[in-house]
Amino acid sequence: MLAEVTTEVTESEDKMTTEVQPREIRILETAEDIQGRREEVLFRYTNFKDACQERRKKLEDSRRYQYFKRDADELESWIYEKLQTASDESYKDPTNLQV
Repeated sequence: MLAEVTTEVTESEDKMTTEVQPREIRILETAEDIQGRREEVLFRYTNFKDACQERRKKLEDSRRYQYFKRDADELESWIYEKLQTASDESYKDPTNLQV
């Protein structure tokens, strides 16, 4: 039993180390290498900023929608309350007449 568990753990470790290989680290020796790496970093940064702006826009749209929904729900409640008052037939009762 213990031997089986040990074998499974060892196989898992071997599998994980082969699947998750770190990126190759290389030394940038020439100006072209450095320039290429700089351009890659700037490209990735630009993509990151664009994704952040898109997410910000979606969050802002969601916020506006939530405010709209809240206001619409309040208005619907107000209309329902006024409709109840308007449909009340208590005005027909002679005891409600005032002089």
